[in-house]
Amino acid sequence: METQHDEQGSIKELREAAERGRKASQELDAMKREMTFLKAGVNLDCKAGQLLLKAYDGDLEVDLIRAEAEELNAITSAPFAPEAEEGIDTSTAERQALAQDSTPPEATTASPYETGHQQYKDMIEAGRPSEDAAAAFVSTILEAAGKGDDRVTTG
Repeated sequence: METQHDEQGSIKELREAAERGRKASQELDAMKREMTFLKAGVNLDCKAGQLLLKAYDGDLEVDLIRAEAEELNAITSAPFAPEAEEGIDTSTAERQALAQDSTPPEATTASPYETGHQQYKDMIEAGRPSEDAAAAFVSTILEAAGKGDDRVTTG
């Protein structure tokens, strides 16, 4: 009876982790979409711009979106561009300097697959049912995906 309760709890946790992953993915897609519309110069403060954001179903290309927005008069005076100092573009040099000093997550943390596998082996060695150990492994992977870990979300 105890293992059935544990199993139901693990399944519930897996479902919750999967739901968090789905929500995070949806939020990311919505943010990418909104950023593309801003880059195209769409005025998202006006009704026409808001409707275009919701109803547009074409390719998410800045030029195509800008053309649609111009037809609807939902355009700002200029497309979105990051602010820069007059006449000086240091963004490329800054990005390169930051990239040289950064350490990718793969180098600092264990892979979610490795972590889940180790957890699986530890649970089996402790005498836990293999279903519980497998559920813990899958939960580790789903939680990593929910947090946007590229090591589990990209093929």
